[in-house]
Order: sequence, then C-alpha cells, then structure tokens
Amino acid sequence: MAQLNGRVVALCMWYGLLTSMSTWAADESDVPSKAEHSAAIAPLIEFNIPAQPLSLALNRYASLTSRATLFRSELAAGRTSGGVQGRYTPEAALSQLLEGTGLVFERIDDGPANAFVLRTAGSSAVSLQAALASAGDYPGLLQRRIWDALCASPPAEPGRYRALLRFQVDERGRLFQARLLNSTGDARRDKALLNALDGVRMGAPPPTGMPQPLTMLVLPDDPAAPRAERRCHRDTPS
Repeated sequence: MAQLNGRVVALCMWYGLLTSMSTWAADESDVPSKAEHSAAIAPLIEFNIPAQPLSLALNRYASLTSRATLFRSELAAGRTSGGVQGRYTPEAALSQLLEGTGLVFERIDDGPANAFVLRTAGSSAVSLQAALASAGDYPGLLQRRIWDALCASPPAEPGRYRALLRFQVDERGRLFQARLLNSTGDARRDKALLNALDGVRMGAPPPTGMPQPLTMLVLPDDPAAPRAERRCHRDTPS
C-alpha cells in the first residue's frame, strides 16, 4: 500500500487497488483460506438495507462498512439488491445484497484497505488486471495530487479521520462528481474534503479506457508511527 508522507492512503479503481497493479489478483487457490481467515476476524455490523437499486444499496453498504465495493456503473444498472437485516460480517452482508443479481464479489486485501470487486458470475478475473495495467502511472500521480490538496486544506488535513471518497476525472484532467461515501463525523471537514477534491487539476486527461469512478480510502495516522512521519510535509514539492 502506498504511504504518502507517513499516512496510509489507498486509491482504488473499479477493479482493484492501484498500489499493486500487477499482483492484486489473488490466485484462486488462495481465496478459500483468505476468506475463512477474514470471516474469523471480521466484526459483526448492524445492517438495515432494504431491497433497492443495487447501486444505492452498495453506497449504503460502503458507508456502513467503510469498505470500497468497486464496479463499473453499467454493471449495477437495472439490478435490484437483496435486503439485509441484522448483524453480519461485511462479507456475509455483501453476499446477501448480491443474491439474485447475477453478480459475485472477490476480496482484495492490501493491509487495512480491504475492498471488494464485483463481476458477473462466471467471468474471468484476468481481464480485470489488464484494465488496471492500462492506466500506467496516472493513478499514482492522481493519488499524490489529491494528497497535496488535502494537506493544503487545514480542515481536510489527513491524520485524524477515516473517509471513503468517490470521484471521476474528466477529459481535461479535472475531478468531478466527488462525494463522500461515509461521513468523517465532522460536517465542516466533510465539506472541506469535497472542496479540496474540486480543486484538483491533473493537467492531462486520464488514459483512454481507464475504469471510473475511482474510490479513495483515507485512513487515520498509525499511532505507532513516529510523530514526524505523520505530518503533511508542506515543504515537499508537488
């Protein structure tokens, strides 16, 4: 996982974490053991998600679990979720949401930034890795530009909060349709985060075919890290 100035920030595309594009796809033989291990340690969360358009249900799921569920918008279009009521692990709840949709999920583990990727049942995971590789260095630059924007805004400065952001990049390299999938717990900070994203300019369009929207998970400082490593370095060139 990428570490920018000491704080962990995970930038995810529709089909994976951009910090390990060549190795994110787990070998299928490893999936059962990882899933069993994750289920054993995953906390139970109280869910109250009625059956509804799948994209809305997934947004609600992300806000409750702070876990990114990555998918193409057209993949969810026209599909209706199952309902989830009660206390479940994130994996069990997602399975219920997807019942009857024709979609399945795969888990991506990258340190604390756990995410799920959706695909149609029976489709190959090989094409997902190819989609990531086609983006080149652009995701890393985008991650750094966003980091700089957050550090430049005192209310949005990372370190004391967790946030799940989703946005797109237009043909001029500007971020748009930015939104929070879960509140940081502070309305002023939430607004500052969105304002910071609105000001990001890449100076170049995204690569043709780069999957969007993008999801970014901002995590709190690691309490065990030295204090100096947890500050935004404003004297570092962008």
